[in-house]
Amino acid sequence: MKVVRALRVSLGPSRLAAGLICITCLATAALVAWLPGAAVLRGGFVIGIGAYAIVTLRHWATRSASHAVIGIELDADRVVCLTERAGRRIEGLVQPDSYVGALVTTLVMRPEGKRRLRTIAILPDMLPADDFRRLRLLLRLGRAATTTADS
Repeated sequence: MKVVRALRVSLGPSRLAAGLICITCLATAALVAWLPGAAVLRGGFVIGIGAYAIVTLRHWATRSASHAVIGIELDADRVVCLTERAGRRIEGLVQPDSYVGALVTTLVMRPEGKRRLRTIAILPDMLPADDFRRLRLLLRLGRAATTTADS
């Protein structure tokens, strides 16, 4: 059996994520604008939705926020290290709640010494196809090893 090396991938900006964020925030703002009630209140909510869309675009789609994850290092023993744009490194363990699919992969990890989980959604256009395939494979194998070991 081959020994699996640690996988290092860099996450880039995603047009797919930007499109999804824009469509959902515009649809939500349109629904809120058509609700009955005071126009000032509805306008405030629409402005809030727009601000949320900008923050989400910077963090998830363009990866330009200082706390956005731009790099992932994953070992075969489910140890993961996230690198943020500001240079901060977060180490922890991949949780069984991680989802591996063809169009979206969700990495759920628990940072060392923290109670709260951290979740990173990864779309196919955020990294090269071969890196995306290896990341999904390593997450599947790591998850399968934990479920069989726990049984």
